[in-house]
Amino acid sequence: MENLKTIEGKVKSVLQENEDARNDDMVLYLALCNLYLKDAGAMPLAQILLNHKGLGLPSFESVGRTRRKLQEKYPELLGSVRMQKIRAKGEKAYRRYAKES
Repeated sequence: MENLKTIEGKVKSVLQENEDARNDDMVLYLALCNLYLKDAGAMPLAQILLNHKGLGLPSFESVGRTRRKLQEKYPELLGSVRMQKIRAKGEKAYRRYAKES
């Protein structure tokens, strides 16, 4: 639980400072990795993905969930209007998919 609180604080900080990270989880994750590890952006992607726990990095899924929670709680951290529409459309499509299964 404490680890999730740490992730939340860091994700919030990145979202406040980086508008691109509000719109794109990949940009958010890279910025977060760079907070945890100096020069993480210079590491091979495979090394990060296969060793994220050993490197002390949060999972990509935890970062995405935290972003959604924070954007729901703090509307000023939402992405652009265009991205909000895209995400809403994707959510509707996923709900239809989930009901069909």
